[in-house]
Amino acid sequence: MNHPSGRPWLVGEWESTDLRTESAGRTSIAILGPASVTPQRLSRIAERTTDAVALDELSFAGCFHLIASVDGVVRIQGSLSGLRRVVHAEIGGVTVAATRADVLAALSNAELDRRRLVLRFLLSEIPLHTMNAPLWQDVHAVDEDSCLLLTPDGRARSRRRWQPPPDDQPLHKAAEALRTALVDSVRTRVTSGPTVTADLSGGLDSTTLCFLAARDGRPLTALTKLAADVGDDDPQWADLAAEHLPGLRRITIPFTDIPAHYSDVLEPLPPTEEPFPGVEDRPMYRAMAARLAAAGSQMHLTGDGGDETLMGGATGVFELLRRSPLAGLRYLRAYRALEHWRWRDIAMYARERREAYPEWLARRARSIIASPLDDEGASNLVQLPPWATPEAVGLARELLLEEAERTQQRGHNWTAHHTVLGVQLCASLVRAASPLYAAEGIRLNSPYLDDAVLHACMTARAHERRTPWAYKPLLVAAMRGIVPDRCLARSTKAEGSNVEHAGLRTNAEKLVALCEDSRLGRLGLIDPRVLREICSGFQMRMFTPYAISTTASTERWLRDQEQLVTTEAKP
Repeated sequence: MNHPSGRPWLVGEWESTDLRTESAGRTSIAILGPASVTPQRLSRIAERTTDAVALDELSFAGCFHLIASVDGVVRIQGSLSGLRRVVHAEIGGVTVAATRADVLAALSNAELDRRRLVLRFLLSEIPLHTMNAPLWQDVHAVDEDSCLLLTPDGRARSRRRWQPPPDDQPLHKAAEALRTALVDSVRTRVTSGPTVTADLSGGLDSTTLCFLAARDGRPLTALTKLAADVGDDDPQWADLAAEHLPGLRRITIPFTDIPAHYSDVLEPLPPTEEPFPGVEDRPMYRAMAARLAAAGSQMHLTGDGGDETLMGGATGVFELLRRSPLAGLRYLRAYRALEHWRWRDIAMYARERREAYPEWLARRARSIIASPLDDEGASNLVQLPPWATPEAVGLARELLLEEAERTQQRGHNWTAHHTVLGVQLCASLVRAASPLYAAEGIRLNSPYLDDAVLHACMTARAHERRTPWAYKPLLVAAMRGIVPDRCLARSTKAEGSNVEHAGLRTNAEKLVALCEDSRLGRLGLIDPRVLREICSGFQMRMFTPYAISTTASTERWLRDQEQLVTTEAKP
């Protein structure tokens, strides 16, 4: 599609149902991705839009990129979660925006940024806003809460378009907004044309999506992964939900049919934009996508993002303590029993919540360490695994200190800040899994990561959105009358660390092989000898599985990037 200048405006390859465009006068608007807007409404929006900034107020269900050209000014934005993100780079003196950083890096011959690579095997979730940054020099991501504006004179600037709402709505009011947002979100997918399937894990989040997708007698096929051990009650809850979905077609995958963690870690796959967060789970996603494709799925719904949007962090108790000390103390005692908080940790959390985020990040960055993985105190630090080199530690410290100088808190308090960053971290996993499903012809969708859903959840009072006495009370209140009360009564969540440890044991030799001629080692960022000793000696400590996961993900990604270089070099 061309810009009024005559030069290309939109370049890409999409399914016809994924891209909609309308024009009126000197305004053109494109929507890329599932959205509830009709062609007629999009046309009316184009007719009345005379300023690209005015599109800040545009709101409808779905998860999509919005691209607009208004009187020569181009506006590009993704989703608040970062599931659909925008990146840009200067190529030949012209700013070019894209949905994938690797595409821009190839076009601009950008070099890898070693400092960004180090953060990919960081063990702390503290600097989340730095984690999703492109891994190439001079390729930049637009903040999720902002849009990119390209002016006719060639300038590019980022403009903030959203900020977290005040969390001041009582539970019943926020639940009404969430109900509307989720109903619209799922309806947008199931009425868009492709054949829709959904996860039915037994968890409250995926169960809700199944009941919404099957409303009004719509046919639905759902996927259930059977339990990995006797302590996992997910399948029983999935069976209970299925009893109330009479037209449901089920696909069940026995645990024995799921490849072990890390089983494909030596197998090259097509290069991707970023390392797969949790490469140990990649075989599972591939197996599930293959089963869904065989069942005819063209679009698959997952409950990813439910934990992050519906609950946020438990840190809301510290804001409550300042507003209502007696209620805050009651919550604090309950959280201390539930989360096994120590009094010294509580004192540290309370003190840190009084500190501005940039100063807090800078202080943490200065104390970065290469952790022995078994020090409980290390959980309160920014840490790299023990195989990280001193140079890697220095690079991470340098970058995080720079980030601290230009960062800002997301939202008016720490709870909003951690909610937003947690959602964005979850979105990075869904974004990475999407190509695995796309290889089977399936569009992966996570309605909980839609802008409208996130916004509705964040309006709820933090101490009511997450409490130590009830499980996901906001979703339960929103789904009364849609999801049976028996299903809404669940208060447990499965925990799968035993599966990860089994995968580490089973595929230890493959992890050791990944240490040979390590690309991270070539870059001077890890000591492969230390990593090999821990993998082969199975020296498991508190953070060891996570440390191996982040490092193996980054190593695998670097090796897959070499395929692209080799392919391009062939005559």
